[in-house]
Amino acid sequence: MASFVHIVYNSNSIMKCITVEGHAGIKKSGEGYEVCIALSVLTQAMYKALLSTIGKKFLQYKKDDGLLSLELINFDKLDTDKIKEYELVSNGYLIGIKSLIKEYPDFIKYKEEYKNGT
Repeated sequence: MASFVHIVYNSNSIMKCITVEGHAGIKKSGEGYEVCIALSVLTQAMYKALLSTIGKKFLQYKKDDGLLSLELINFDKLDTDKIKEYELVSNGYLIGIKSLIKEYPDFIKYKEEYKNGT
């Protein structure tokens, strides 16, 4: 079983929601455990970076065993500079995630989708 990364974009092609689920089906070091840790750290680092750039009132965050979920809320109230900062951070995250997936495709599954509305 692999970890699953699901990205949803809004009608402006901005990442609206990211959900990371699972533990890559790995239980001990040396068998992909590090991949699961890297995925979790990348996602939590993105959340912390977004907290410092756009603020908590624009983010909804959930964390549980095997689940990290981050959603952009109140998008229509973000000013242009904050939208640019959000895009910079979230695009940096995507670069990291896609690099990790390319290196360890057996441990992480990935899906993107586009939805109307903000």
